[in-house]
Amino acid sequence: MTPLIDWFLALLEHPVKIGIAATGLALVGLLTQGTLIDLWNLKSEQWKLEKRYQETLKYNLNIQSKIEQARTSDKFIGRQAREKLDLVKEDELVFIFENETRYIAPSVMTPSQYL
Repeated sequence: MTPLIDWFLALLEHPVKIGIAATGLALVGLLTQGTLIDLWNLKSEQWKLEKRYQETLKYNLNIQSKIEQARTSDKFIGRQAREKLDLVKEDELVFIFENETRYIAPSVMTPSQYL
């Protein structure tokens, strides 16, 4: 017989070596097809989605507590109206400040800007 067939028959007498060789061939096959890489990518995507899900749950709990406060508290509604919509009560004073002043260099001023 040829040396290759003799080597193969001798290998068949050692099941541990066959198991290791089969596992190695299966791993190489999965890597070359990209299945193992796709599995890893899916797992990392699952982690990201689970984290986003937990963040969404926290956000929803926060919104639910604000809804409950709005249902039960007139002060909460008034405070939200003042903060979000810039509304004021009837007895409050409003001060309006000019944020920034514009400076125009004299060399580029037009006559209509001298007012």
